[in-house]
Amino acid sequence: MSNIKLIVSDIDGTILDEKCECSPKLRAALKKAQDKGIKIVLATGRMFMGADPVRADLGLDTPVICYQGAMVRSGDYILYQNAVKHSLAREIIEISRKKGFHLNLYNDDVLIVEDDNKEYMKDYTQGRFTTYKTVKSFDSVELCNVSKLLCITYDEDEIINLQKTLSKQFEGKLSIVRSHKHYLEFTDINATKGNALNFLKKLWDIETDEVFASGDQDNDYEMLKNAGIKVAMGNASEKLKSIADYICPKIHEDGLCKALEKYVLED
Repeated sequence: MSNIKLIVSDIDGTILDEKCECSPKLRAALKKAQDKGIKIVLATGRMFMGADPVRADLGLDTPVICYQGAMVRSGDYILYQNAVKHSLAREIIEISRKKGFHLNLYNDDVLIVEDDNKEYMKDYTQGRFTTYKTVKSFDSVELCNVSKLLCITYDEDEIINLQKTLSKQFEGKLSIVRSHKHYLEFTDINATKGNALNFLKKLWDIETDEVFASGDQDNDYEMLKNAGIKVAMGNASEKLKSIADYICPKIHEDGLCKALEKYVLED
């Protein structure tokens, strides 16, 4: 019999496919887990406005881990938060300008851009319940509670090289992870899905071996490390697969559903 009390899962590429849809079979499996009294928490790089509708659609009544773990929020209540220091946010803004990369700034739970790149922003917001504000310059924005910054470029090699360079430059200051092959995300060094998960474990008095975690990208690494059952999708990054207890089939093959059946739902 399973001892799992908490399921924590990434959204995009794990629960939702590229059309932002959850399969009927996975919906049924998640409901079955809820009916067993198991808590289900979504953990995502999305901002709260883009994550909470998914929670509601799945019928979950738990807080959401958003902004890569920079925030844990339930309705209007922020339970946990780690914001980027203003000086570091300004440095990332200047670097993105010099290199000519598009940048999303998440300031006080508002997505702001100074370059309204229609192609990037359409791809980023489509199906994600997300709106954004355009300003002439980030310099005019009063920074307060910067949850994260996100760099976008469709040149994957540029993203890889940027991550290597900036990870050294900001070592010990910022957490810099890829959430998608075209997205590089910057959060406070303590803002990880793993730390947010540990906050909820302590809040609910849940042990590590009572947690099932699933994801598909490097930003899920710390979350899986802090779980008893570590599941990487078949479409996951190689880094995530390296620590997985189980590599389930890809999302189009209802991979997460199969993992839940294997570790949580079978008596």
